[in-house]
Amino acid sequence: MYNQYTYNSISSINHHMEDLGNRVIDINNIFTTGYRGKQVSFHETINGIKAVERRDFRPGAAAKTNRPLDFAIEGQGFFEVELPDGTRAYTRNGSFTIGPNGELLSAQGYPLITSHPNNDHISQDYDNIVDGVHSFDAGAASSTIIIPVGTTVHMESDGTLKTDDGNVLGSLNVVSFTNNEGLQDVGQGLFIATEQAGDIHELEVGGMLGQTQVRQGHIEQANVSIVDKMADIVQLNTAIKAEMKIIKVLDQMQENLNSSISRNI
Repeated sequence: MYNQYTYNSISSINHHMEDLGNRVIDINNIFTTGYRGKQVSFHETINGIKAVERRDFRPGAAAKTNRPLDFAIEGQGFFEVELPDGTRAYTRNGSFTIGPNGELLSAQGYPLITSHPNNDHISQDYDNIVDGVHSFDAGAASSTIIIPVGTTVHMESDGTLKTDDGNVLGSLNVVSFTNNEGLQDVGQGLFIATEQAGDIHELEVGGMLGQTQVRQGHIEQANVSIVDKMADIVQLNTAIKAEMKIIKVLDQMQENLNSSISRNI
């Protein structure tokens, strides 16, 4: 019996330590543009306690930068980029740059995808495999925005990018998924969509109440509250200390029981 209680306490400590590590990672990324915090919940199963980790996809606050190539999504959705192998990836980091050929690049250095010809539902095509996971490819033709040298970019409320003289360069592509939990984190603030992400939709960007908006000259801050994370760390440390005390008491009880048995033999 004591061994089972001890095992449960050790298992609980391990889960708390894992959760503590996630809190530290979140705090380290509090100044990372568009960072999505982690949430961990624990569930009892017949095989013990199971930790379930998920990303927190709630939007972060928009911070003003006045940089013309900084864009923050307010509401749901992701910017769409194309990785070197042709896979589509999705990010909330809208700090863009201009490549050597004038192409608009994501913060990670990948070409940004402009809006597709229509905003209807895009058919699914799971024909790419990344690390054993079927990644999502919208199946639509790629189109990147080219910024002429010396051009200042202006954005309309609907996400359309124009030059100083009004020439249309393209529109920022903002997409959403039925289930964000089906997005796989591949690092650098990038996600790829697995089949579990469900349908993909292009969002209509605009200024009306309830619509997703894109704000130029802003970046989205991490959706992490350092106050909440520090409170979580204090709570987890308290829980770990409590479990360690339980283990110490169980060890003492086991030692007393062994001594009692030895005296009676």
